Amino acid sequence: MAKELEKFKSEHKKLAAGTKKFTTAEGDKIKKRIGISLGNAWEGEDYFRESLAKARADGVTSGKLADFQKNKHFKDGMTTWNKAVDIHQGEVDAMTAFCGEAKAHLAKMSKLAADIEKDLKKRSKTSDSKKDIEALQGALAKEIAGVKKASEYEGKLNAMQKLYAANFQKNVAKIMKEKPDSHDKKLDATELPQLLVDRNLKKYTNQVGTLVKAINAHCVAAIDKAGEDLKAAAPDLKAAAAKYKDLKKINDQYQTVKKKFPGAIDDSKDKKKLLATLKKFNDLTAAAERKLRGTTVTIKKAAA
Repeated sequence: MAKELEKFKSEHKKLAAGTKKFTTAEGDKIKKRIGISLGNAWEGEDYFRESLAKARADGVTSGKLADFQKNKHFKDGMTTWNKAVDIHQGEVDAMTAFCGEAKAHLAKMSKLAADIEKDLKKRSKTSDSKKDIEALQGALAKEIAGVKKASEYEGKLNAMQKLYAANFQKNVAKIMKEKPDSHDKKLDATELPQLLVDRNLKKYTNQVGTLVKAINAHCVAAIDKAGEDLKAAAPDLKAAAAKYKDLKKINDQYQTVKKKFPGAIDDSKDKKKLLATLKKFNDLTAAAERKLRGTTVTIKKAAA
């Protein structure tokens, strides 16, 4: 009954391309893109509020959307936000399609698994093909588990991620009804470069903290490993250098913003907090460089 084994192998091979496509790694990538696109849409919403304040400053006093759309600032804000929302919806649609296709592929895998199970039940213990079919069954079971997890990624999205684009028109109407002074305050807040907007500042502060901890951990591990085998320290030293490169890139961006926009920082109500954060980034980067350099020198001396 070797022909059944070959048949199962052939069907399994046909499914291989899809199995490689529908993975949790791919689901994570799409979910990450959704998070980024939602952040951009939120920034677009902030920009829309800013444009509304500018339109009012231009003399638009009507409460009608049609009247505001005649103003170039408002029109630009609306267009910018709308584009960001469309991009976000595109990413959500990509997740829906990914999960739908994964479920369809899962159904094909499950059918093959059922056929294999049916064959094994009627197959004698002395069958020459039994062992190979059981091995194929085991491999398929693991693959099914992976594709099943991938097919469930849409369920990991929260309501805001799923429905933000669908609520676009409602949000426009809601913002149009807000008090004008709230948009004036938003106008002041959004004059800052995007890297200094509170949401982005929090994000990069977390990244800097994570990178610093990783650099220190790799340096400590490198020293420990070098005590037994100098070559064993190399991977951690390389990883620390890579993390430092990422850290320096973030810090360089922020120090450039500090030099280019001193006026915006001085005029900000959060000036003290901004300057303290930028100094902290610089100090942490300098300390990480010293740590990496010191670790490298120590290991090189030990190797001499």
